[in-house]
Amino acid sequence: MKEYDLLLTNGTVVTGAGMRRADVAVQGETIVAVGADLPREGARQVIDVAGKYVFPGIIDVHVHPVYLDDVEQSARVAAYGGTTTVLHFAYGRTGESLLAKVEEMLGDASRRSLLDFGLHGGMFDAPRQVPEIPAVMALGVRTFKFFLTYLKQGWYTDDYQLIKAMDILAERGGMAMVHCENGGAIDYLEDKYLKGPNASAKFFNASRPPALEEEGVFRAIRLAEVVGCPLYIPHVTTRRVLRHLRDARADGLTVYGETCPQYLNLTQEILDTRGALAKIGPPIRSAQDSAALWAGLRDDTLQVVASDHAPKAKDVAGDFLAQGFGSPQIETLLPLTYDGGVNAGHLSAVRLVQVLCENPARIFGLYPRKGTIAPGADADLVVFDPARPFTIRAENQHSKVGYTLYEGRTVLGWPERSFQRGKPVLRDGEVVAPPGQGRFLPTRPARAAEVS
Repeated sequence: MKEYDLLLTNGTVVTGAGMRRADVAVQGETIVAVGADLPREGARQVIDVAGKYVFPGIIDVHVHPVYLDDVEQSARVAAYGGTTTVLHFAYGRTGESLLAKVEEMLGDASRRSLLDFGLHGGMFDAPRQVPEIPAVMALGVRTFKFFLTYLKQGWYTDDYQLIKAMDILAERGGMAMVHCENGGAIDYLEDKYLKGPNASAKFFNASRPPALEEEGVFRAIRLAEVVGCPLYIPHVTTRRVLRHLRDARADGLTVYGETCPQYLNLTQEILDTRGALAKIGPPIRSAQDSAALWAGLRDDTLQVVASDHAPKAKDVAGDFLAQGFGSPQIETLLPLTYDGGVNAGHLSAVRLVQVLCENPARIFGLYPRKGTIAPGADADLVVFDPARPFTIRAENQHSKVGYTLYEGRTVLGWPERSFQRGKPVLRDGEVVAPPGQGRFLPTRPARAAEVS
């Protein structure tokens, strides 16, 4: 007789390979069996999940725990939305040691995260921090973010430093992540449109046009190609970028593309009503761009959906140019991608799992421990009720920022339970996991052939 610590019965198990009615058995921290009508006798806990989907734990690879939500709060907010693994950005600000900041966040998250986590290094001072890359990689952090924008703020990485960093990463099995917008041109357009008495949120998109994102992506791909460095393009917003991603992958380059729920579910008109709350870089764009992004997810031009959670306090009545970039997104990552994608006919449930679970795990070297439901994998599981309507409001969200860009939107489908390594995280809509339960996950970037 089989003995299981946990048995989920009668659910529809969804992985990147397909979906089927099956039971999922867990022993300790690991999935030990997936199949129809597994024996109930001897199971310590049996949960009937008939009518529900069982997804692998959601993996959010784009989280900023350095604003109003720190590493503990970011993980907690993520857990309310069905996420079980987060990859945080540890930023070395201007004048700071990147190695010291990564060590600091690694220690902090190890003590306080209730979800398993990995880290990316973030470069704000490339001449000082690029030489630290090998030492940071020795800690298990092998992905590094660079900015082609924010020139005026001093966060810009020039081409010399970028290709130097890419060369180091290529030699050591790392990967570059590049925020792709032309910083100098954007600074000029900000001065033109967003300064003076006529400055307005309505000119925000004119200051950061799609052409300048496209230029940054093309440049990053070409530099990565020269030194053979794997490249990850976060937060793709425009259809103009997609052809360059397709061409790069057709040429055999290891180039990945990510987009975010805000770009899939919102359009630039939100600036008219929410002003600086919807100030995000790159900007939310047109309905045509959103449609192209959904198509890019379907045809594998884009491989990942992630939140870019960056909750910042903003003064909507103040100087628009002075307000920070970013918004709360982590709690609604799964529900919005499901409702906007599966319910609207843009994605299948299988493709949803690929872009939220399997591909993130593969790209960052966590698969098959994470990202799938199979014997031997970590028992990271989400029980998702596709028939549950939920109206998103600031009052029922858990970020400390106190607002949501989806105020009043009703989605169909919401996570009911989740487990990490067999331990309960979300139960009946409430987070029950304690801080400190999460474990650090060293990353190992994959080559393009390893990712579907």
